[in-house]
Amino acid sequence: MKTTKMNETLVACHSIKTSLNTITDEVGVTPEAIYKELSTQGIEPTGAQIWDYNGCDDKLDTIFDLNICVPVAKAGTDTEFIQFLTLSEMKGISYTHNGPWSEFGNVYGKLIQDVVKNKLKPSGRNREVYLNCDFEDQSNCVTEIFIEVE
Repeated sequence: MKTTKMNETLVACHSIKTSLNTITDEVGVTPEAIYKELSTQGIEPTGAQIWDYNGCDDKLDTIFDLNICVPVAKAGTDTEFIQFLTLSEMKGISYTHNGPWSEFGNVYGKLIQDVVKNKLKPSGRNREVYLNCDFEDQSNCVTEIFIEVE
C-alpha cells in the first residue's frame, strides 16, 4: 500500500449505472467506442483508460455509478455517448496489480484491510487505471487500483 494522489485529469467519459455482476459487459466494448468517437473528432488519447467508480461496495448486485474514461489533451464536442469533463484530484491509497482482472477482489480486500488498519476512512470512490490490457493473456495486465480516503 502506498499513500498517493491522482491529479485532476481531462477525459472523454461514458457514464453508466452498473453492478459488479454486469460490469464485464463494458470491458473492451465501451473503451473501444470511446476511442472511435475520439478518432472521429480528431482527438488523441493522452493516457491509459480510467474506470472511475462511485458507490461501489463488495456486493455483486449493488448498482453504482461508473465513468469509463480516456484522458485527452483537449475537450471535443459532447455527444450522446461521451462527455468531456475533468476528473477531480483524489487522495488515497493505491496498489499496482500485475496480473488478471479476476484477482481484483483479493487486491481490494487487502487494500481495505490496510485502510482499516491505518484508521483511514474510504470515501466510496475508487479508480482503476489500466496501464496494460492484454485480453489474450491477462497475466500481462498491469492495473493501478486507487481507493480514495478522507
